[in-house]
Formats: sequence, structure tokens, C-alpha cells
Amino acid sequence: MTTSAHVTPLNPTVARLWSEIETRRYELIEIVADLVRFPSLLGQEAAAQAYVADHLRTSGLAVESWDLPDEVTTLQNGGDSGIPFADRPNVAGIRRGTGGGHSLILNGHIDVVSPEPVSAWTYDPWEATIVGNLMYGRGAYDMKSGVALNLFLSRLLRDLDIQLAADLIVQSVIEEECTGNGALAMASRYPADACIVTEPTSGHFVKAHVGVLWFKIDLTGVSWHAMQAYKGVNAIVKAVPIIQALGVLDRRLNEIPPHPAFADVEHPINLNIGIIQGGDWPSTVPGSCQLHCRLAFYPGQEVADVRAEIERTVHQAAAADSWLSEHPPRISYDGFQSAGSVVSMDEPAVHLLGIWHQRVTGTVLEATVGTGINDMRYFNFAGIPAGCYGARGGNGHAADEWLDLDSLVPTAKVLAATIVDWCGVAES
Repeated sequence: MTTSAHVTPLNPTVARLWSEIETRRYELIEIVADLVRFPSLLGQEAAAQAYVADHLRTSGLAVESWDLPDEVTTLQNGGDSGIPFADRPNVAGIRRGTGGGHSLILNGHIDVVSPEPVSAWTYDPWEATIVGNLMYGRGAYDMKSGVALNLFLSRLLRDLDIQLAADLIVQSVIEEECTGNGALAMASRYPADACIVTEPTSGHFVKAHVGVLWFKIDLTGVSWHAMQAYKGVNAIVKAVPIIQALGVLDRRLNEIPPHPAFADVEHPINLNIGIIQGGDWPSTVPGSCQLHCRLAFYPGQEVADVRAEIERTVHQAAAADSWLSEHPPRISYDGFQSAGSVVSMDEPAVHLLGIWHQRVTGTVLEATVGTGINDMRYFNFAGIPAGCYGARGGNGHAADEWLDLDSLVPTAKVLAATIVDWCGVAES
């Protein structure tokens, strides 16, 4: 394994890979485009996963495609999307090593968020439209780019007949965008010495991210005809003090001393009231209202403790209202229920990635932290050091999501060299 930043002359195996990456750049772009054309929304991942499995299989990897067990939703740091797991498989391809070296996981998620409202897009979100050096499409950035890199590099290893000393495990998982259950199941099924999640990071390395909880608050009122609205109890109006209390909680959580990794981040803890549902007729006082929310919290904090803080906040606000004190809001949890994660930049695999990043780009690998959540956490929880490194783009979860196609080749080079250096090459 390389230990110095001065890696000269270039390893012949790495040189061959880099040459092939440059020659076959358009093949990599086409894999991204193929994946974008699958609308792999929550519950609709099967066709895209079949493409992934076929690509890995024809690249000579031993492929396993399997549905998640129902009990994964009950595991620590698991969640519940409400969608059955049947026919929505995780996919893993294993390129077996000959022995020695260090095993490596390349992980990516196949699911994407909704492109709605599609009317806000300049381009069809499922067409992978290329304009100049940018590709537009839902998932082009987050993260069909990373899945494509993993598939592409697997094929290059086969085509160049490069036999690794240690196992390379390529994974494509479901539910990263709402629970993380796919990666949670993967992390316990495939042990390895390190993992790189190829989330798009613009060439930075994500070393830490927050934990995230999704929760619902259901309020009950009394329905009545609007001509005598004063005789009803408007559940939407009763949600107002709850919303205000959640805003106070958001401010307070950002005033406490932050986790050291987030000391320089502005407003690292974010509480979002993402959905409000109430009423069904303008002339009817709404008898129910539901808030669907998301709250972040620092690595090291426990899910149970954060839940208790949410419940304390809501119940205190309700106690100050005569109606809500007698008809308390009901709190339930779904989706993300996971703690945050941190990996040390001194981990050998991370250090090695930094060496090759500097060799390719001429710049020191910059460590960043995420105020969102990603799948690296499950591998770290399982004792497999993991962080995120990937291509450049923007507008994730927004209209006109885009991928910088020029970032694919340097990213592929860094990953390819890291694979060879970390896993080792079998002696001929």
C-alpha cells in the first residue's frame, strides 16, 4: 500500500487504467445516462437494479440480488418507508481477490427523489439531456453518477484483466433517500476493510454527517360548517403554537456547543416542517391536521434522546393551550430514524484516497461535513471505515439537477488508483 504522497513513477497497472478511463470516457457518460432513464423512485427501483445486476454480471462479478428482510425496519438506526420490500432488491457484485491486500466496498444508492413539479424543469427529468459539459436529469448528480462510476470501474478491471489481491464488492442499494435500510442490510451482510460511498461530493471527502429523524404530529379538532366556525375547533389553527415551538427548538439546538466536526458550519441542525395536511373543504372547519417533519442532530446523540426532546417540546406547547391540553397531539415516527456518523481522516483507506486525489488533481483532499444524512454511517457503525467521494454537480432534490461530465474522468482515476493500491494486485 502506498504511504507517500510522491508516487513516482506511476504504477503500470494504474497507468493502464487511467489511459482506459480517458479513452472510454463516453462509455462512462452513457452508463450515467442509462441509469437516469430509469425513474427509480421509492418503490420503483426494480428495473434500474436489474440493469445494475446485468452490468455487474457481464463484467465477471459474482452477483447477488436479494429483497430486504422485513425485520430490517426494526433494527437500530433502521426506518420504515411504508413500502414493502418485495421485488425491490439490493444488488451486490463481488470480484474475488486471490488473497492478501485489503478488501473494499464501493457503495451507491439507486433510488431518487421525485422530480415534481416537473413544470419547473427546463429539461425532461428522465431523458439525461446533455448540454455542453453538463447532463441534466433526476439522479444524474444524486447519485446515478456514483453508481455509474462503480459499474464502469468494475468493467475496466475485467477488460484489462487486472486481478486484485483482495475482494472488491460493488453495491447498489435502495431507500437511501428515506430510511437507509438498503445500506443497513448491506453493512451486516458483506464485511470489508473499508468502504467508499461514491456520493457526489465535488471532489471533496465527506468525513461526517448529522443524524436525522422524521416524525409526524397529528392534531384533532372539531369539524363544523364555516358559517358557524366559532362552534368548531380548527385543527390547522391549533397547529400554529406547535409550529412556533418547533421553531424555538430549532434555534435552541443551534445555540448549544456543536459537535467538533461541525464547529465551523453555519446552522448545522435543521428542523423542517416538510408537509402539512389538514381540511378538505373551504367551508368546513378542519377537524384534523398533520405535520410531517424532519430534524437533524449531531453524531454521538442517540435517537431515543432526540425523540424525547421532540416530545417534550410538543407536549409543553400543547399544555399552554386549553384545547390541546385536553386533546394532546399524537407523535409518531417514520422514515429516517438514524444517528449521525464520523470517520477519521487518519484511517488508512481515507489517507490513501487523499494521496491519489492529490496526484490526480494537484490539490489536497478537502474534508467536509454533511448537514444531511448518507449511507456511510452504516459501514462505520459496523466497523468498516467509510466516507463519501464523488463527482461534481448540483441541484440535487431540485429542478434541473445537473452533473458536470468533466468531473467524471478525474473522479474515476482517483477511485481506480485507490482500488488498485488498497486491494493490491495479484502477482502473475
